[in-house]
Amino acid sequence: MEEIRATFFEECAEGLQELESGLLAMEGGETDSETVNAVFRAVHSIKGGAGAFNLDDLVSFAHVFETTLDLVRSERLDPDAGVMRVLLRSADVLTDLVTVARDGGSVDPQRVAEVSGELVVLAGGGGHAPAGAKLADGHFETAADEEPEFAPIAIDLSDLLVASDAEKRYEVRFAPHPSLYEKANEAARLIRETLKLGTGTVRAQADDLPDLAELDPEGAALSWTIDLSTSQDEAAIQEIFEFVDGDCELTIREIVDETAGPSAEDLQAEMLALLSSVSAGPDAGSSVEAQPEAPAQGALKPRPARAAANEGEAAGGEAGGEGRGGASQGAGATIRVDLVRVDRLIDLVGELVIHQVMLSQRLLQAGLARASDIAIGLEELEQLTREMQDSVMAIRAQPVKSVFQKLPRLVREVAERTGKSVRLVTEGEYTEVDKTVIERLSDPLTHMIRNAIDHGLESPEKRVAAGKPEEGVVRVAAMHRSGRIVIEISDDGAGINRKAVYDIAVSKGLIAPDMQLSDEEMDNLIFLPGFSTKSEVSELSGRGVGMDVVKRSIQSLGGRVSITSTPGKGSLFSMSLPLTLAVLDGMIVSCDDHTLVVPLTAIVETLKPKPDDVKSFGDGEYVMNVRDRFLPLIDVARQLGYRSRPTDALNGVAILVEAENGQRSALLVDAIQGQRQVVIKSLEANYGHVPGIAAATILGDGRVALILDVDVVAATSRFDVAPVAIAAE
Repeated sequence: MEEIRATFFEECAEGLQELESGLLAMEGGETDSETVNAVFRAVHSIKGGAGAFNLDDLVSFAHVFETTLDLVRSERLDPDAGVMRVLLRSADVLTDLVTVARDGGSVDPQRVAEVSGELVVLAGGGGHAPAGAKLADGHFETAADEEPEFAPIAIDLSDLLVASDAEKRYEVRFAPHPSLYEKANEAARLIRETLKLGTGTVRAQADDLPDLAELDPEGAALSWTIDLSTSQDEAAIQEIFEFVDGDCELTIREIVDETAGPSAEDLQAEMLALLSSVSAGPDAGSSVEAQPEAPAQGALKPRPARAAANEGEAAGGEAGGEGRGGASQGAGATIRVDLVRVDRLIDLVGELVIHQVMLSQRLLQAGLARASDIAIGLEELEQLTREMQDSVMAIRAQPVKSVFQKLPRLVREVAERTGKSVRLVTEGEYTEVDKTVIERLSDPLTHMIRNAIDHGLESPEKRVAAGKPEEGVVRVAAMHRSGRIVIEISDDGAGINRKAVYDIAVSKGLIAPDMQLSDEEMDNLIFLPGFSTKSEVSELSGRGVGMDVVKRSIQSLGGRVSITSTPGKGSLFSMSLPLTLAVLDGMIVSCDDHTLVVPLTAIVETLKPKPDDVKSFGDGEYVMNVRDRFLPLIDVARQLGYRSRPTDALNGVAILVEAENGQRSALLVDAIQGQRQVVIKSLEANYGHVPGIAAATILGDGRVALILDVDVVAATSRFDVAPVAIAAE
């Protein structure tokens, strides 16, 4: 049962993502039937599954939510800005209810009641909640003194009314597909729920039942015919089977008794005619006609005939088994696999890579000819290993959309608390990255979004005074760059007040009062632990934690974070992360008897320094002329503390690298051993953070090699600003 419950909550997570993206699309103007129906189906599926686990609070709210969405999809409720705000808040409440049902805890009942009341008002025809409205026993009520006045009219409809206990007969044919049982649904439960609508008999159809030897235990060979007598309509029967829509063949046929009296349609037509004559009043014959009032914003509209005729489209098609079967055949086949199994597979492939490299190294040590059968076989093994590794990594690669979809709610909540008007713009949401990176990206991204709204954007009054639109813009973009994923968070706010940041850092004792800092260094002060520009503690900020947590989280992933700010125009925070935490292609180099790995994505070329190209600079520092451009020549062994004295630059090899900001430098190493793919092992998790080192790996001979963080080594070199000026010239 626990496995079924876990599967349900996994499907809830997918449904909530579809709900959020659909509502955002509707907010942007995409109110086509496909988008609206997808939103409706997401809520309906969550409601149906919650009922199976007796999650009453979740079912009750989802039912109210679903009712309002039904009016939108039937085009009787305009999804204007006010309606969409209610629907988005409802999606937030539904998410919280699912979380509480899964993890325990509680949701603020007042908040649930308020949002439920707003939904009920929309479903009842009003665009806004009336004053004094409250939710009582699941129904929205108004205060007695605010009830509308009306003059009751006595109408005698006894000749037209049909007895409430009049029953109809239906023939319900139900044939499950194997997928119905795969999703842990029970045919017997559906049949029992159907019989609860009235009375009837059930006949099992076993014509397709094979012999025992040929029986497929995971198949579906039985079908049933239910002869049902009920006072409910056909929609009540369809509602029972909506949760298994697409997983069964369902046919509902009403059995009409031709000897009976007038049909329900005839009675309805007569009743409408009588009501029309009554509503016309005694002045019906007057030549003055009453003009209809313009409908209020968000008010219900008459149901159009087209919408009523196409009602079956709402939950994926309710028109019968054939239509559902045809629709389901177009979907791609997917399976659910426990992430632990995928991780285990990746670890095994990583070990396979290490042993493949080990065999290749032993082959070279044995002196076997490269044209021998063993060498050729090992080359083929290397190619197969690479293909296998790429395929396994593709399984873990996921678009950052799953993280980006959580941001609109965050922006709405922070904007509401700060009283600011904010518009979120996302780009590159289908950029793929390793799932491990995505899982650990949510927290730092949340901190940075809050920081952009709370600290970056001005209040509406200040923005208008500065000649800016009242609505601020926060932009989040993801892209691939130099073999890494870069996520940028920018805002069009006031930018960083560097003088204020400097003064706060001095007052908190974070820096010395006489310290001279560049603009970039002052911007980076906000990453210091304990730094905050807020003097008062609030729900969002003021405690001095946040941006330092962001920096540590990004560093633990082998990434970096940088800031670019322009006063009066806004700030740009850039997070650079590895695409995967599993493997990388690198160049193996030697530095003072130590073996290092330089990521291949950062390397431009390798050079052998010539006497005319190398110029001494300061105490053992060098610059190197590369095609008429002087670049810093960084002694890697000295930079990492392997030796204290500089080495002769002419005896080593220069590796020209390019940092993510486009700046180039040359790394001086003793020798290059070769190029190979290595398996990344976290140094942060197994040892600790080491400046200049991104991670570690195990070589084919069993030795541990450190993977160089090229950007950090280049940025923290012993050079002063003078070599940069030379390079700029």
